[in-house]
Amino acid sequence: MRPTGRLALASVAVIAVLAITAWGVLGKSSGRSSANNVRQTGTSPTATASASPSPSQSSVISGGGWKLKFSAGFTRPRLDTKVWGTCYPWRDLRSGCTNYGNPEYQWYLPAQDRVSQGAMELIAQRVPTPGRNKRGGPMTYGCRSGLVTTYPSLRFTYGYLQIVAKIPESYGLWPALWLAAADRSWPPEIDLLERWGAAPNTDLFFHPVGAHRVAQKAYVGNLSVGWHTFGLLWSSKQLVWYIDGRELLTVDKNIPNIPMYFIANVAEARPVTATQGCDGTMYIQSVKLWQQ
Repeated sequence: MRPTGRLALASVAVIAVLAITAWGVLGKSSGRSSANNVRQTGTSPTATASASPSPSQSSVISGGGWKLKFSAGFTRPRLDTKVWGTCYPWRDLRSGCTNYGNPEYQWYLPAQDRVSQGAMELIAQRVPTPGRNKRGGPMTYGCRSGLVTTYPSLRFTYGYLQIVAKIPESYGLWPALWLAAADRSWPPEIDLLERWGAAPNTDLFFHPVGAHRVAQKAYVGNLSVGWHTFGLLWSSKQLVWYIDGRELLTVDKNIPNIPMYFIANVAEARPVTATQGCDGTMYIQSVKLWQQ
């Protein structure tokens, strides 16, 4: 069952946390929209994504005028915390964090964000982990996992964002690549990818300000095999989603015009059993941004 109702849950969480702890909460939402400002192109249920895309500049922006503004690789043995935050900026505790506005069941720990063999790893594990509930009290989570953000180093408006990654396939996991507003408002939110469980359910989402959310299924095969390229082309007039260079979704209304930052995380969508569900790793080879 796909997690739903995040918008309503997020609103409740914000009120509760502001009243009690003065911390903000941002919620992610998923769902399907019949909005008429969406165009789907070039996909079919039997299409399989390329296993070995080039991690270099995509042909999406092969024209002149583009400059590489941000490039994060992982050649050093440790994560660069000047570039990467390891919790949500509105709830960055020494003991970790989670997103109380979502139906998630994991506790994010900096120790679950590792660098190995030229890639960043966000590791979900079925290990009982002490954390905090939304009121700040002690709570034990059955899953621990990894999350990173570019909030410390990259907050941008417009450009072509490209991530080269492998997405975990595990029943109960909820990996995501997305953008959130740098001023911590919600919406907007732009989801390059959300994926649920062992079945290859890959969805693209856009949560605009003052309008219905947009959702589109993407039939892209097994994203845990080989490296795959996830791209978002963002201009003042349009948002275009790509996986392995193929255009999957275009939106041309209610485009955000405020700085946003990148987030990658591996959530547990629901606790399946005491031994299953929370077991998988997202691998990220590079994150790059080109702007004109």
